[in-house]
Amino acid sequence: MVARKVLVAITASLVLVPAFSARAEVSTHRHLPGIDVSHWQGTIDWSAVAGAGVKFVIAKATEGQTFDDPNYSSYKIDAQTERISFTAYHFARPDSGTNDAVLEADHFFDVADLVSGNLIPALDLEDSGGLSTTALTDWVFDWLGEVEAQLGLKPMIYTSPSFWEEEMGDTQAFADAGYSLLWIAHWDVPKPRVPGNNWGGFGWTFWQRSNCMSIPGIDGCVDGDVYNGSSLRRVRIP
Repeated sequence: MVARKVLVAITASLVLVPAFSARAEVSTHRHLPGIDVSHWQGTIDWSAVAGAGVKFVIAKATEGQTFDDPNYSSYKIDAQTERISFTAYHFARPDSGTNDAVLEADHFFDVADLVSGNLIPALDLEDSGGLSTTALTDWVFDWLGEVEAQLGLKPMIYTSPSFWEEEMGDTQAFADAGYSLLWIAHWDVPKPRVPGNNWGGFGWTFWQRSNCMSIPGIDGCVDGDVYNGSSLRRVRIP
């Protein structure tokens, strides 16, 4: 998730160039443009971000059992002030400790403080913690189940095709269990590769398609995302 300071080439079919043009994209595709952020983005001018046409933001809230992103609260307040749809993600640090997944989930729930109207939150899976595929699968189910019990809905999963295939055995068990929302990270391609048998037939919901996009209001790189649809209504917390 950490944006690197290297500009990457974006294919012409994505309609994103270093000078951000979200409005052009919305008029051309049934996709909504957004970003995901963490404290690495520093101070953000959310008015400029909104003015550029960004429709949603997914902000890092927590990592592991104890880390709180220091910019989360201000990002949340300021983005929502600009009427940008908002949600949070948790960076998973799986380990074999007793109740680790539940403790990480409770930590996230307490800090994220999501309410009706926010978007559905995400579990960011990039680190296996050295767990086996079976143990990691159990860990992920435990984390998702705890947040679901707290929030009353099923979170979404963030992953890359390679991580899911190599560390999660390319399972579609989560889609089959009703975790149908996938936020896929696959950069600089015309369309993403969707693991887990096209996520059990559901396909992708959010796509992080660039790890280094330039937009007004943010210095340096920021992750660029799109939502697969023209309305965020179905991914809002009731």
